[in-house]
Amino acid sequence: MKTQIIIFTDLDGTLLDSRYSFRHALPAIHNVVERKIPLVLCSSKTRAEIERIRLKLGNNDPFITENGGGICVPKGYFRSLRGRSGFSASYDDNYLIIKLGASYEGLRDVMHELH
Repeated sequence: MKTQIIIFTDLDGTLLDSRYSFRHALPAIHNVVERKIPLVLCSSKTRAEIERIRLKLGNNDPFITENGGGICVPKGYFRSLRGRSGFSASYDDNYLIIKLGASYEGLRDVMHELH
């Protein structure tokens, strides 16, 4: 059985420096790309923020948003997930979206009940 390497990385202060640049990480990023190792970005950032960074990096791997609140998997990334995810998920034009956190509406309703 072949071992698959996957790299998970935070963004702020890890892949990105204090100026939100990944310039210093480029040699490592190029090495990862050359070896075809998936680079999964994990962050407290929103989907839109991570998508902008992924575009600049040329990254097409899944990513994790809002401190684990959701996982976005590009459509077609895993052949075995086609049409059936095996967990609560939704699809949009670009991604299989696995929501792990509570919805804003649900949190708002609970907060109103507590008051």
